[in-house]
Amino acid sequence: MRRFDGILLACVTAILVAGLAVISWQTVTAAERLLLPALDQKARTVARSISGLVGQAGEYGIGLDKLVRAEDVLQAAVEENGEFAFVRIVRPDGSVVAQADSHDFEPEALDDSEGMQTASAPIVVGGASVGDVVVGTPDSVARVLVRELWLDVAVLLIVSVLVALELVSFAFTRASAVLLRGLAQRLSSLWRGDFRPYLPLAGTGDIAEEVKAVDGEVARVHREHAELRAAAVEKGDAGAVAALDKIAASHKLTAKRYETPATLAAVRAPVFLFYFAEELTRAFLPSYIESMAEPIAGLSVEFVIALPIIIFMAIMALGQPVLNVWTETFGRSRSVRLGAMAAVLGFLGTAMAGSMGPLIAARAVTAVGFAIVFVAAQGYIVDRTGAANRARGMSLFVSAIMAAMLCGPPIGGIIADRLGPNPTFLISAAMALVAYICALVALPNDERGGVAKPTAKLADSIIVLKKPAIFLLMLACAFPAKMILIGIAFYYIPLDLAVRFDQSTIGRVLMLYGLVMLVVVPAISTFSDHNAKRVPYVVLGGVLSGLAVAHLFLWPQPWGAALFVVQVGIAQGLSTTPQTALVGELGRRYFPSLSEGGVYGVFRLIERSGNAAGPAVFAAVWAATSAEVAILFMGFVLIAGALLFGIAMMLAEREPVPVPSE
Repeated sequence: MRRFDGILLACVTAILVAGLAVISWQTVTAAERLLLPALDQKARTVARSISGLVGQAGEYGIGLDKLVRAEDVLQAAVEENGEFAFVRIVRPDGSVVAQADSHDFEPEALDDSEGMQTASAPIVVGGASVGDVVVGTPDSVARVLVRELWLDVAVLLIVSVLVALELVSFAFTRASAVLLRGLAQRLSSLWRGDFRPYLPLAGTGDIAEEVKAVDGEVARVHREHAELRAAAVEKGDAGAVAALDKIAASHKLTAKRYETPATLAAVRAPVFLFYFAEELTRAFLPSYIESMAEPIAGLSVEFVIALPIIIFMAIMALGQPVLNVWTETFGRSRSVRLGAMAAVLGFLGTAMAGSMGPLIAARAVTAVGFAIVFVAAQGYIVDRTGAANRARGMSLFVSAIMAAMLCGPPIGGIIADRLGPNPTFLISAAMALVAYICALVALPNDERGGVAKPTAKLADSIIVLKKPAIFLLMLACAFPAKMILIGIAFYYIPLDLAVRFDQSTIGRVLMLYGLVMLVVVPAISTFSDHNAKRVPYVVLGGVLSGLAVAHLFLWPQPWGAALFVVQVGIAQGLSTTPQTALVGELGRRYFPSLSEGGVYGVFRLIERSGNAAGPAVFAAVWAATSAEVAILFMGFVLIAGALLFGIAMMLAEREPVPVPSE
């Protein structure tokens, strides 16, 4: 990151963190003061309600000893209020007539009178008290609620800062801000003695004139230095040439500056907001589908729950080769805007769906929009970069997705807990609409008459998959890696945790994947490039991903799920970049006559097909056996595939490299 950008973002971050930290502290402190009285008031309200019912029965001659199914009423009260440890009906002497205990607390906690706050209401019959309804609330409940509140506030603080930084970055893609930022960067570089030229900036006004003046002076220095050196060489003055070369080295007169054009940075905000809209639904989408799931055409309930996710991922995988051609012809910027509007309609349809049919249709529309935006945004960057800055351009795209994966699930979980799933889908629709507005404002208009480049073909797939090493890399490593991520992390874990935990907790667990990937991927990509040993990273990543399923059996939830997500994130961070690089290396080695784009097209198609296969395979095995067997099966497949790939690569090293035919 350039120094000016770093200073600016550091200042913005410091101001935001300071302000939000003060607000957060005041909010939590006020909540703590209100929490205990609110819990006590809630317990007293429930106790009075039940005592009133029992009192009415007594007025009709039904005494405490004659109450029928009283435990059912008490159990319903316990289940509706997760904070309560027990609800009891007791006589004046303290003997229990009926009681219901919560299964969320240990038996020792129920008997701990010192750590239990109780609220009671008298049962009045004929003007006399004949007993009491007692509601118990453990002291630990208040501590847990405060801890959950602090976690939610911390998540909101982190996400607020990240979103604000994305918006600041977006603001600096506007014309006047680009000029101001460009001028500051130029002056900062000159102050450090860095005379590398910047890309020219278009614009009018005083700031634009200052930028042109600075660029003109830098160009004059380069020109005069070149003239002086040429004259020194012509005269044979070795000392002058050496002195001029030293000046050039110290002031970087002959070095080239690699920078991301402002037109590339403009696509980051729409991509972030669009992915953020989908990631908001990650924590609760499977349980939302489950609430409508019914067996369809002989399919199990488990498979029906997975069906909208399968269709979404299948459209994403299978539509991208076609959409790559279409978006280039239609226009990348127009395609991003069209995809965002399709997603808006999809999110609105999902929010209003009342049964599986409309829900599946709405998710399919969302998937079409999602696929269009993904392909168009990626193509937008590819069209505007070359070999020298392609990686930097794609890092804008990938980092925007990673930031959205970090921010979306916890915020979506918090909103779903407070407002419910349907309002959260409406908020996702609003975020997709904001992404559309950002794309409308920031992305330049497309030039008509574009000629589409060829994309992956079925014939390419057949040719590429003939080699065992590439076959195993794609189908035994990349494919099951996506299966285990979508099938377990994004399908099974939200369903499993929803039984005992709120959506906020599920969101925080899923957030860990984006956090780990954001940290691990850049480090591993640099390290693997430096050592040029990619196969061990791919094998190690596959084995670690497969072994991660052990956490789901070894630890209680949500810790087992959290450790699984973290280990899968680390493992896929280890293997993702080396895996992608290996595709190109093996393609050039075995298929020199086949375009690199064709090889990568086959790889992406197979890899993304794993996203759709993951929940399908997991649901099928789950319905036929059990969730535990499905978890172990997917872990075994990934470990076996990684080891087979490692063996295949060891054997491939001994094979002669084919010579391309003339």
